[in-house]
Amino acid sequence: MSMLMLLCELWLWLCTFAGRMTTILEVQDEIRKVEGELEELTKRLQEEVPEAERAHLWKEEEQLREKELLLMRSGQNSTALVPDRSGEWIKHMLMPGLTTLPQHDYDLANVLFPEKHGKLPVTRRLYHERLMQKPDVTESFLIEADDSALPTLLTSVLRVSFGRVVSETYISARIVAFLEDIFELCRSYSPYKFTYQFFFNCNEPTAGSSTKDRSRSDTLLTAYECTFLIGEDKLSSLSDAEGDLRAKVRPISTMFYGELQFILGYIAAGSAFQWLSIGKSGVVRRVGPTLDLSTDIDRCKYLLSIGYAYQLIKKMIDSVPEVPGHHAMFTVDIVGDRTLCFFPDRVRKSIKNFDSFCREMMTGLDVILRAYKAGERCPSLPQLMGKTSDDYISRTGTYTVEISPLGHAPILTSEQSIRMMAKNVCEALSVLHEAGLVHRDVRLPNVVQVSQEQFMLIDLETVAASPFRLPEGFEYLREWSIEMLEGSFYTPMSDMKLRSKKCTAAMALSDPWLSDPVL
Repeated sequence: MSMLMLLCELWLWLCTFAGRMTTILEVQDEIRKVEGELEELTKRLQEEVPEAERAHLWKEEEQLREKELLLMRSGQNSTALVPDRSGEWIKHMLMPGLTTLPQHDYDLANVLFPEKHGKLPVTRRLYHERLMQKPDVTESFLIEADDSALPTLLTSVLRVSFGRVVSETYISARIVAFLEDIFELCRSYSPYKFTYQFFFNCNEPTAGSSTKDRSRSDTLLTAYECTFLIGEDKLSSLSDAEGDLRAKVRPISTMFYGELQFILGYIAAGSAFQWLSIGKSGVVRRVGPTLDLSTDIDRCKYLLSIGYAYQLIKKMIDSVPEVPGHHAMFTVDIVGDRTLCFFPDRVRKSIKNFDSFCREMMTGLDVILRAYKAGERCPSLPQLMGKTSDDYISRTGTYTVEISPLGHAPILTSEQSIRMMAKNVCEALSVLHEAGLVHRDVRLPNVVQVSQEQFMLIDLETVAASPFRLPEGFEYLREWSIEMLEGSFYTPMSDMKLRSKKCTAAMALSDPWLSDPVL
């Protein structure tokens, strides 16, 4: 290559570099402007402002944070001089490896707050800013990194001010923001991958700055149909938050969690934060120190502990059994006017516009309650929990029942399991038929397995008095075969879904295939 060509290439490189440097300086100016706007916004959030205005300010702050992150990434991409080393940097803030799950609270505390803790990789600019302000905290908890994505994102997280706490919603928003940010960093750059979902502000807000006391927790993290993190926020005190959480948790189902000894929990009040263990027996205990998130040192401890919690949950997921078709506790499933809320020991079912539902289904509250009453001593039918007949319909016309036990989709791996399911369904139908009722929706999605040897027929809201005469234009059961009906009537034999043979549930139970012991 000639000297002239080398000089030309050098000139082109210098021009490109100069252009990039100009872009970097422009981006840095924009970042400084955004940081100034964020400082002003933080001051306003610390003032007494109406909740509606505060919500608007939070939205504005979120948009500014996103803009700051985009600018930081833009500056990083403009240089293209250093490869992204986020995968290397995250090793500084995580445990080298978690081979076994802790079995006791003391061991759990040592995992969340190890004596030889990690360090948070941040950009050089933030590192030297904090080094001038608080050298001890900086040298102990931060490490000077480059402008890779992870240090850039952590820098943005550390710049978030907790501010003066004025509502439970504010506490929840801040806590969950930190949790989501660190979990996303771990999922993106660590070798520990799993799919999770956060549920924020699960409790029902009131007109004021608090939330109603309900059976669901404020914050949930679920993965693979199990809940592994439960959080409770209070404006008043940690003790109040702990009391609320204790009232909501129940023993952890071994059906869904296997031999797992605990799941994680937390309580937060004001700027105080405390990790918890929720044992398999439902006992709630505090783990590790109480953190003051308004201080730099405890904020760093908190962020590091979230990374360790992420690794813990990954290990928990690996240890729980694979159980199909169940729902994580405290989650909600909404389909049309129907809502199912799943608790540790029961399910709450609600149906809005219940009068319309009854007209459409041609049933009624009295018939449905007869079905539940008939099944009180039948383990193959769901059991109602603690209400009087006046409590099932609200003033707004919503029907609500709480039923137990919990179950999951049937696991049919052998003839024995199929026989047991068929026997249990026939037992349930026999009870309903003896009470003068028909179920009208017997199908596999309406059968759940509640133990290794017990199945249960659910969805009793579809029952009707027997025999049920099909009126003209009745659409709900339009997929029935005409062969299942007796003329224009749906009868107990129709529930059996046998097209070529007429058979009742009681008759089926006397058949040797079902009546012989299932080994």
